[in-house]
Amino acid sequence: MSRLIDQLPAPAYVREKKVIVTSRSRSGTFSLYQALKMLGYRPYHMYEVVQTTTHMGIFEEALNAKYFGVGKPYGKAEFDKWFADYDTLVEIPAFFVDDIIAAYPNATFIHVDRDVEKWATSVTNVLGTVEPLLDSTAMNLMATYDLFIRRYITLHIMLLRVLCHERKTSDPVAKKMMKDDYLALTEQVKMLAPKEKLACFSLEDGFGWEQICPRLGKPIPEQRYPRGNAPKEFKALTMKLLGPSFKKAAAIVITTVLIPIVGFGTWYYRARK
Repeated sequence: MSRLIDQLPAPAYVREKKVIVTSRSRSGTFSLYQALKMLGYRPYHMYEVVQTTTHMGIFEEALNAKYFGVGKPYGKAEFDKWFADYDTLVEIPAFFVDDIIAAYPNATFIHVDRDVEKWATSVTNVLGTVEPLLDSTAMNLMATYDLFIRRYITLHIMLLRVLCHERKTSDPVAKKMMKDDYLALTEQVKMLAPKEKLACFSLEDGFGWEQICPRLGKPIPEQRYPRGNAPKEFKALTMKLLGPSFKKAAAIVITTVLIPIVGFGTWYYRARK
């Protein structure tokens, strides 16, 4: 069976990768994504992934190959197709850090750490709200009729499998394994990224324009560094994307499932009288 990435046409032009952020989500990545856009970069972040069924499918396919051995693993050729329109990568590299560094060694690498306990608590809180949604009957019924919702669900199930090692988010073992992975990622980045190209920061020590602009050779903007409520903002952006699909799928469910059921029930009741 052909891979989704192979079905993409070859890009006419592949942007040079200027900046690669190797940090895990919930390490200031959403604010950094917004900041890089303000500096004139074209960053690829999870928000870009959930814009289209194609990108959600490709990310899921890449994770399945990397972590579960299903299909050929992605390398530079696949990344060039996937990220062709972007010059900066945020969040996604954390899942493929060795392959991404090997593919784009000339980029500037930024790695931001935070206290691992605070990070793990933050991540499990977010994942704990996502998990019931993915299991909900209503969500899965709508997914039957809408590809966008279906891809959104299957991608996030894959992410949960990877991050929690196929355990429930409430499992203490899953939290310990996530913390181990987080610390191991930092060591892997320091070992693999070219030393002269790598800038490491700590969220607790302060992270903003003063840290990233000198490293990127950019003047410090007059606007404040973006420090919004990342979960709240990302949820609002995601619901904006899912909203039309929810409405369409709900309408289909009502007309193709509920109305016939009600109609049959009415007929059956009358026939019994």
